[in-house]
Amino acid sequence: MRCWIPCLCLLFASALAAQSRPLTGLVVTGDGRPVAGAQVASGAAHATTDAEGRFRLETPGSAVTVSAPGYETASAPVTGAAVRIPLQPAPLAEAVTVTATARNQTTAAVPLATAVMGRARLQTSTPVSADSILREFSDLGTFRVNSSLTANPTTQGVALLGTGSSGASRALVLLDGIPLNDFYGGWVSWLRVPDEDLDSVSVVSGGASPLYGNAALSGVIGLQTRAPAEEHLDLRAGGGGLGTAFTDAAGVVTDGPWALDLRGRAIQVGGYVPVADPGLVDDRAGVTAQDWAPELRWLASPNAVFTLSSEYFAENRQNGTVLQVNSTRLRQIALHGVVDRHGVWDGSVFAQSEDFSANFSSLAAGRNSERLTLMQQVPARTWGGGLDWTLSGPRASLTAGGSYTHIEAVDNETAPPVLTEAAREENGRQRLAGGFVETTWSPRTDWSWTGTLRQDRWSNFDAFQNTPGGLTPYPNRVSAAWSPSLGTVWAARPWLSLRLSGYESFRAPTLNELYRPFRAGNVLTNANPLLDAERYRGAQAGAEITPRSGLRLRATYFDGYVNNLVTSVTLSTTPALITRQRQNLGRARPRGATLDGQWAARPWLTLWSGYTHLDAAVLTAPTPALVGLALAHVPRNNFSGRALVNARGWTLSAVERFGGTNFDDDQNTLPLPAFWNTDVYVSRSWRWASPFVGVENLWDRRYAVELTPDADLNSPRAVTAGVRLNWDRR
Repeated sequence: MRCWIPCLCLLFASALAAQSRPLTGLVVTGDGRPVAGAQVASGAAHATTDAEGRFRLETPGSAVTVSAPGYETASAPVTGAAVRIPLQPAPLAEAVTVTATARNQTTAAVPLATAVMGRARLQTSTPVSADSILREFSDLGTFRVNSSLTANPTTQGVALLGTGSSGASRALVLLDGIPLNDFYGGWVSWLRVPDEDLDSVSVVSGGASPLYGNAALSGVIGLQTRAPAEEHLDLRAGGGGLGTAFTDAAGVVTDGPWALDLRGRAIQVGGYVPVADPGLVDDRAGVTAQDWAPELRWLASPNAVFTLSSEYFAENRQNGTVLQVNSTRLRQIALHGVVDRHGVWDGSVFAQSEDFSANFSSLAAGRNSERLTLMQQVPARTWGGGLDWTLSGPRASLTAGGSYTHIEAVDNETAPPVLTEAAREENGRQRLAGGFVETTWSPRTDWSWTGTLRQDRWSNFDAFQNTPGGLTPYPNRVSAAWSPSLGTVWAARPWLSLRLSGYESFRAPTLNELYRPFRAGNVLTNANPLLDAERYRGAQAGAEITPRSGLRLRATYFDGYVNNLVTSVTLSTTPALITRQRQNLGRARPRGATLDGQWAARPWLTLWSGYTHLDAAVLTAPTPALVGLALAHVPRNNFSGRALVNARGWTLSAVERFGGTNFDDDQNTLPLPAFWNTDVYVSRSWRWASPFVGVENLWDRRYAVELTPDADLNSPRAVTAGVRLNWDRR
């Protein structure tokens, strides 16, 4: 009996010793980036994470709790000498961005205008397409304002700060760090975005090429899904007006250091006849699409996480007439890793294959007959990767990195009367490579500077046109661009933050713009293998004010010049055909101001609003008649407002958007009217189920969104209903 006494004492002493061992840890975002300044508590011990997200507790308790501005509080048991804690953005904080720079920062610390939409707003949005949701950002413009549910995919480009929307995007769209811009054409397949699994959207407006290189001419749009840290299952299913049916699902299964994220969506939209005065050939514009994207995550250690993801996307579209249809088949695989050792290493490699096909036709007067004019098959293959390294200290940080992308595509075309033999083949390849260095310095705790310098080189090679008349080679072309930026942020008062930045950025023309012609109705647009890269030089100044708790106001003034802007220039106009060609304008000047705010007026009521005034004019052009005209597809005024009510299990969201007049052509002869649009969303939540009803275009306002030159109208009022099922293992 006595022999057990020393044994018990020894065990008790060992337990005390184990309990008092120091605890080291790392606090990160869902994608593995460090969170600085987080408050850590365990028992009576407290600590604050350093610039690399690390902390140390000398006498920890049995569990550790972490809190940080803009994030949900997280807890974890203390089971060893080290712990890694991921944080998720708080639902209504909307003050965190991970795409503005290579480091994680709050919006107030970024020199460029930055806005964030959190999960609470995303989950209460009426549209079931990401592009329609993004139009709440008033400084963001899409090529046209019709939804991706009914628009031709090649018209789904996006731009920021009035740089001019086109089919090719002038802003980079990232989904969990991987580019969503089509590598061949620059447009964005918005139905690839997993709406139900989105956790946040951040929009960084301003030249972002210094960090991201090509495609980030006017900014970056970061779409972030939920990190597979906790087991959960989310399901949304519904349908309704315009022959709409949709299902979205996302779930995570975890087993120790492993997490499997399965997400997918399927959607069908019967659509509507878009032409204001339809003829016999006019049909509905709609889509059938599906997207599947499994992801496997491995937490190799508290300092290393690796993710293997894949995706299959397929869509078939009807484009408003019997013969005009297109389809896309896309397959992608990517490997992403974040390792925190001698700095934070963040790298990824990916490969993608895409097959795009489209039919084009000509319409007779009166739209009562249609003739097939061209069938295109465009297989494209892309692969690439990138690596960033960040070293942070108390007052300064250094980030360096680089990226490489290889794209190759063939445009195979057939035309009547012989549809079995190629009428034309356009072949091309493109390589883009670049590297950057970014440094930040904080001479004082309330003042920081950020400077970035990047150099990119790209080449177009092995390009030719092959027709029955012979082979026409295009010359190989090599270009380069330096992209510098410098910005500063000064927290002048606890309630006032001021920022100033200047930047240069670029966008290389896509293979689609260089080599592929297309036809929309009776408008033929020819390619141009001699296009030069667009260059944007601009500056902005802004302020963020928080005069009281729950109220945040932001203001930004921006000005700049875009050289060699790629636009469709009208060459000739006849009653039967309008002929255009992609050309470089000399210089355009987009400038304006943005005002936006968020106000938590009551615990149950939150309001958002945004207004942007734009003045985008052509200063010089090869065609003198274009000088002084407005840039196409840039409205002078945009406004959006949202009210979100959460009370007693009920949720009500109402969104109002205004878009000003703009022009659908370079000559400013085809004006698109201003519009008001209202969307409403209502849901009732129980423990795990939330039925909902949404109404798009509540007042059924109809307006032209495209002139070719016949008017295509926006979608009529559409009512959808469904249910959300949510299960979290907590």
